[in-house]
Amino acid sequence: MYHSKKVILFGASKGGDSFITHNQHLKVLAIADNDTQRWGSQLLGIPIINPTEIPTYIFDEIIITSQWQDSIISQLVNQLGITRDKITTPSKSNLKPSEAPFSHPATLAIAQQSLGIISEFLNKNGITAILDSGSALGVVRDGDLIAWDDDIDLAVNAPDFDKLILLTSKLLKELPQHPAGKWQATVVTLANEDVCVNIDLISNNKDELKGIEISLQKRTEHQDRSELVSSAGMFDAPAIHFQNPQAVDFYGYKVYLPNQAEEFLTFMYGDWKNPRPETKIQDYDNRHQQQQADPRSYQISKRSIA
Repeated sequence: MYHSKKVILFGASKGGDSFITHNQHLKVLAIADNDTQRWGSQLLGIPIINPTEIPTYIFDEIIITSQWQDSIISQLVNQLGITRDKITTPSKSNLKPSEAPFSHPATLAIAQQSLGIISEFLNKNGITAILDSGSALGVVRDGDLIAWDDDIDLAVNAPDFDKLILLTSKLLKELPQHPAGKWQATVVTLANEDVCVNIDLISNNKDELKGIEISLQKRTEHQDRSELVSSAGMFDAPAIHFQNPQAVDFYGYKVYLPNQAEEFLTFMYGDWKNPRPETKIQDYDNRHQQQQADPRSYQISKRSIA
C-alpha cells in the first residue's frame, strides 16, 4: 500500500507503534501528537513533535495513526494549511499488532475460556460484561471470535465500573494460566476519569502463545444514548442495546450480547453479515465526526493493578 516515501505520522500511541512496525520501508521523519507531555520524547527512536512544527518539514505524506482522525484532518487542513491530498488514513489492521492471535489455535482456546470465565465471574459479583464491537459481531455472525481480530471487547455500564476495578485483582487469579504467558491488568484514565480496564496476556514465547488483549470499557448513558467513554465522544449507540443484555452459550460458558444484537450490529457496521477484514475508522458512518480536537483525547494515563 505504502511506497518508499518521506512521511510524518500523526499519533504517537500504540497505533503509531504498530504502523511503524508494519511499514518499516517508510522514512518516518517525525511523529506529531497533540499531547504536550510527549513533545521532545521519542517513539521507536523517532522524535515526537508539536503539530505546529509539521510545516517546517519536507514530506510526501501525513499518515494519521490516531483514532481521532476527523478532528486531526480538520486541524491539519484548517489550522496548519496542509492540503487534503497529502493526508492519508490507514486501515485499522495497519494500526494494530500483526499477531492475529485468534488464528493461532492454542491462543484462541485460551481466549475463548478467558472470555467465559470473565463473564461468569463478573456476573456472580453483580456485574454484567456485555460483548461489544467486533467481539459481539464475531459471536453473533460466526459463533466465535473473529480470526483476524486482535482483542476482546467488553462493555461495563458506568454504575458498575468502580466495582469492576476493585474485583480485577481477584479476577486475574481465575484466568487460565500458561507457561508461555503472564496476565497483567491496567486501568486507563482519560481526562481524570477511569474509562477502561485492560487485561492482557503477555507472551514470552510467540510460537507457543500469542498475546491476548481484553478490554472492559466503561459505557455511560445519557438520555437515550450509551457512550463509549474511552472514545471521547466519537462512538455511542442507542442505550437500549446496553440495557437488559441477552445471555447466550459460548463454549459452555454464559456470555452476554447487547439487547437486540442484530440491530446493534447494523447500527455499528451496516452490512455486518459480510466479513470485511480491511476497514478504516472513516468507514464507521455512525461515528461523531468531531471537527475540532477534543482536549479529552490527549489526557491519557495508565496505572497497573497488582
